[in-house]
Amino acid sequence: MLEVDARVIELLKKGVTLQKLKSKTGMYSSDVVKKIHSLEDRGYLIDRIFNEYGVKFKLAEAPIVALQDNVVIPIESKFTFLVISDTHLGNIYENVAMLNKVYEYAEMNNIRYIFHLGDMIEGQALENQSQARIKRLDIHDQVDFLTKNYPKSDSVTTLYILGNHDYRSVPNGIDISRTISKRRLDMHFLGYKNSRITIGNRTVLLHHPFTIVNDQKYDDEIKELYLNPEFDLVLRGHTHHNGIYTNEMDSIVLNVPACYNSPSRMYTGAYEITFKNDELLLQSLILSNEVYPFTSIKYELKPKQLIKSPESRIDKFNSRYKRK
Repeated sequence: MLEVDARVIELLKKGVTLQKLKSKTGMYSSDVVKKIHSLEDRGYLIDRIFNEYGVKFKLAEAPIVALQDNVVIPIESKFTFLVISDTHLGNIYENVAMLNKVYEYAEMNNIRYIFHLGDMIEGQALENQSQARIKRLDIHDQVDFLTKNYPKSDSVTTLYILGNHDYRSVPNGIDISRTISKRRLDMHFLGYKNSRITIGNRTVLLHHPFTIVNDQKYDDEIKELYLNPEFDLVLRGHTHHNGIYTNEMDSIVLNVPACYNSPSRMYTGAYEITFKNDELLLQSLILSNEVYPFTSIKYELKPKQLIKSPESRIDKFNSRYKRK
């Protein structure tokens, strides 16, 4: 980071007027304004605080990013997409070549959407964590690498949420989603932790918990977020492992494995998912030098029938799936 940037950021943490920024840095007014805009372009969140004495600029503290649940993908009878998670770019075990293979697979199979379930970058180490596994320590270097090296295709659109590793810089006033959105028009940010997507007449939740607990606790988090958690399918990142189960809300839950070379994982993977009429097909993909289709599971999805539950604020749905 440039010395002048570091000086401006330290001043912005305290809250400072334009005049004080000028006097403390020796820059002209126009240069100060350009510097603030350049910091915002890099993902810094800078508030304008207005009072009777003028305007103060202050680095935002841990802003809360609202859920974006307005994504609707209309379909006629069939829709196929890929889902990946936990690429951890900036980690010493990152694997961009393998990530490129996923996008090549999408292009070859005429798949237009890839959903990313978060932890796109490694992020900053926490206070009690070692930096040994971080390849690029500066958060801006990680985001620069992502925006330049994450696969780009004219025929594939990436919809993504951000996870706990991506969020680590937000309490310091840096929201990486802003930088990604400005630099990569092919990548669409849907929110931190969760986003609900409607595909035809089916509802899908993209989910990336921020804590390390268990599937039951993660499902409880969904119940806290949504009054009627009526999802046909929950796509979950964060766990790094592969697994499929049905929860008490009658949602099919798919834990999507990580997409980097972590030595603690048995394999890296992705999923090809197809909604076709009232069927759901989950096709696991093993990632190495190529993309290898592995096991597949097919479900019959029944129409939803809401059952009112007077004992709970959560309305139940009938068992609406059947494994084929």
